[in-house]
Amino acid sequence: MKIDMNTVVSLAYKIHTDSPDGALIEFADEQNPRDLIFGLGKNIPGLEKNLAGLQTGESFDFKLDESEAFGAFRQELIVHVPKSAFIVDGLLRDDLLVINNEINMMDNSGKPVKGIVREVGKEEVVMDFNHALAGKSLFVTGKVMLVRAATQEDLNPSGGCGSGCGCSSNTEENGSAESHKHQHEYEEDCPACGNPADQRGQGIGNCGCG
Repeated sequence: MKIDMNTVVSLAYKIHTDSPDGALIEFADEQNPRDLIFGLGKNIPGLEKNLAGLQTGESFDFKLDESEAFGAFRQELIVHVPKSAFIVDGLLRDDLLVINNEINMMDNSGKPVKGIVREVGKEEVVMDFNHALAGKSLFVTGKVMLVRAATQEDLNPSGGCGSGCGCSSNTEENGSAESHKHQHEYEEDCPACGNPADQRGQGIGNCGCG
């Protein structure tokens, strides 16, 4: 079967930024491939375009420019936010206002957005609402481990951890994705951040490896 609309694809891959030898930002090895559903608009457009038509066992190696990945960097998404926006129960959340910290916020329409702290002033905080990889080229290499037709459960999942990893592991008792720890087994340290094998898949480490 070839990769096409409504197929589930297990991939082993590495994604580097800016050059083939650039920073490793995401990976999945052959022992722990990642499952992606194609044709639902949830993947990077350039990724689906370059993988379409490949079959189990085939390798891939391609570059995505910014327009095929996470778009150009937009200066208008640099926003000065009053510090009062970070007051919770009457207290300023100084623990959040750390340079390069990513904070979950809401836009004027109430939609969730993620912003990165760029500057902290006396009255304002400069937030960057661009995607962390906006303006960057991506270099993708890997191998197709399996291709199969998507089932109704794949298309309309009733379970899963909610973290976007595609696994079916259960969350801990409180049901929070933040507290979820994957049950995947790894034998090697994370090549991106050096995370020990027993902590990979838990969102621990600079790359949030999974």
